[in-house]
Amino acid sequence: MSTSLSRRQLLQRAAGIGAAHLALHAGLSHAQAKSISATTYPGAWESAHRAILLPAFAKATGASTNLVSSLAVDTVSKVVASKANPPFDVIILDEGPYLAALSQDIFEKIPADKMPYLKDVPSKLVDPRGLGVFVSGQIIGIAYNTEKIKNPPRSWNDLLKPEYKGRVGLAGMGSTLMSAWMVEIARLNGGSEENLEPAFAFVKKLMPNVSAVASNPGSLATLFQQGQIDISVHYNNNVGDLQGKGVPVALAKPDTGWIHIKSVMHIVKNTKNPDLAAAYINAALSPEVQTQMAAAPYFVAPVSTKAVFSPGLQAYAKNMADIEAMNGVDWAKLNPRRAEYIDRFNREVKV
Repeated sequence: MSTSLSRRQLLQRAAGIGAAHLALHAGLSHAQAKSISATTYPGAWESAHRAILLPAFAKATGASTNLVSSLAVDTVSKVVASKANPPFDVIILDEGPYLAALSQDIFEKIPADKMPYLKDVPSKLVDPRGLGVFVSGQIIGIAYNTEKIKNPPRSWNDLLKPEYKGRVGLAGMGSTLMSAWMVEIARLNGGSEENLEPAFAFVKKLMPNVSAVASNPGSLATLFQQGQIDISVHYNNNVGDLQGKGVPVALAKPDTGWIHIKSVMHIVKNTKNPDLAAAYINAALSPEVQTQMAAAPYFVAPVSTKAVFSPGLQAYAKNMADIEAMNGVDWAKLNPRRAEYIDRFNREVKV
């Protein structure tokens, strides 16, 4: 009851920046097609974008969205393969794939004059080349079934405990979730983004406890829902989505701290709908959408200075300063070897 009330209060505070205001500033050309294609991530991201972002964009522009669920690395591959006639108008990427894709020349410049809500985003969250803008963040911790695991895990090393034999779930390293986690494990054991050897050694020790390796974080969440796993590395928004569905799951903070991952939206170069694409990202940056995404059940970390941190999100971070203090990944150092690491993970991590 209290969560519902808090959410209503948050949305009331975000009132006054609704669809009419978005439409007023969208700057759309009526000659453009009234539909765009955009990507999202599998799982909770897709649920949140369909429930919150797409309706806001539709009200602001009258346009519809073909929303495609896709991992970032797959999205980049599809766009690169069809640069002249890209399959998407807007794409969302995590920081690592976005930095790696800069050399592919697939991003259009962000038209700041057509995106009024960009002014509410700190300049450091906008690509310095003007080729993208961060729209949200996710927090990584230890997800666990609260009915089957009574003592919350406190450390990544807890995953190695014999009592978790056959109960641990992992995702493929093609996901940012697992790449970031591997970096964290490597660091904690003397490695780095450029040396994941300690992380692979850790996973080798972990394998007797692993019962499943999901293809992506959304599928990993499904394994929790189906009761096939009881503990795993996971995102806070996936855990929030599961809680909203009645799954007995919580996210524990490791003793070494949370991991924070940022996501970026881009207008794809050669899109036939540049103004609608800009309006879509503008809608994603609106205080209304940012506040709703930060509320239950998704708890996505906002980037807008006008957004409200929900009580649920404040369990992880009180404000942007707390988020910025979380552990992160130096993607510029990881990216040169990431493909090699993914191939090795796929070969070695099997159940």
